[in-house]
Amino acid sequence: MSSDYCSAGKLDKNADILECKRDDCGNWAWEPVRSIWTSVEIQSRTNIFSKIGIGARDALIVTWRQEISLSNALRLNGQFLFLTSITERGRNQIELKAAVCDPVTLTAKPQDRTGRDYMNRPTVIKQASFTFPGILTELYRRNEPDEIYRNTTLQRALVTPKPILLRPGDLVQAGEEAPYTVRQVHDLDPWKNEYVIERQEDI
Repeated sequence: MSSDYCSAGKLDKNADILECKRDDCGNWAWEPVRSIWTSVEIQSRTNIFSKIGIGARDALIVTWRQEISLSNALRLNGQFLFLTSITERGRNQIELKAAVCDPVTLTAKPQDRTGRDYMNRPTVIKQASFTFPGILTELYRRNEPDEIYRNTTLQRALVTPKPILLRPGDLVQAGEEAPYTVRQVHDLDPWKNEYVIERQEDI
């Protein structure tokens, strides 16, 4: 545990409340909206922040009662905390549970959509690429040999803020890495979306 964290008692750690916002170019990012005083304890248990991926370290945060929801996140000393529960406690305080995560900036490359023009003829609607913050976590890996190469299907769980809407077949890419293809969409949670993404790798 880092010495920057203390047990959940005295509210002496300054953290930023983050909100996922879209800019004029259509790109999404976590932006600070205000600062709060907290106490934070990194616990030994695992926070199951994803229904389809593995968990992360659990953080217990205490702060004063205020307007905050699970659509927000926290940043403390450069560390990103993905909120998973909010409960009331005594003395005008609230208790937050969060997963200690390392979000990455990804580029979404949506598939073209089909539509109709003013004469009701089929037409293709181009979709613009955009960047967004996401959390990649392990799903599972399986090997599929073929006649010439042995291909590895690398699958990941992708957890995003609720506004990030992807469809099966869309591509997502982290930096200069090979892109992943969205295979499954899990969007029933009111605060986040989850996706199964995969790519083939030759070894």
